[in-house]
Amino acid sequence: LGYKLRQQISKALQRCSEAICNAINWYNTQATSLIPPRLKIAWKDIADYTFLGKFDLLQDSCADIQDKDWARPAHCEATTKYFKLCQAREEII
Repeated sequence: LGYKLRQQISKALQRCSEAICNAINWYNTQATSLIPPRLKIAWKDIADYTFLGKFDLLQDSCADIQDKDWARPAHCEATTKYFKLCQAREEII
C-alpha cells in the first residue's frame, strides 16, 4: 500500500477505534457464553488480519462469506493491484 493510503487507513482506524474496541468486548462476552466457548480476540489479533481466511471469527458465522466473489484470493489480489495502480497514478500526477 502507498504511504498516503496507509495514513488514511490509520486515521480511519483511530476514529473508529472506540467502536472497534466495543465490538471486540461484545464479541468476547458472547464468545464465552457459546457452547463450546469460542476463543477471545484482542485488538492485536484484528490488526494482524490481512485476509478473510485468517479471520476465524467469520468462519463461525451463519453465512459463509468465503464463497462470495469478493472473498476469493484472486479477486482480493486484483482489487489490491487496482488500488496500487490508482495510488501510483495519484503520486505521478
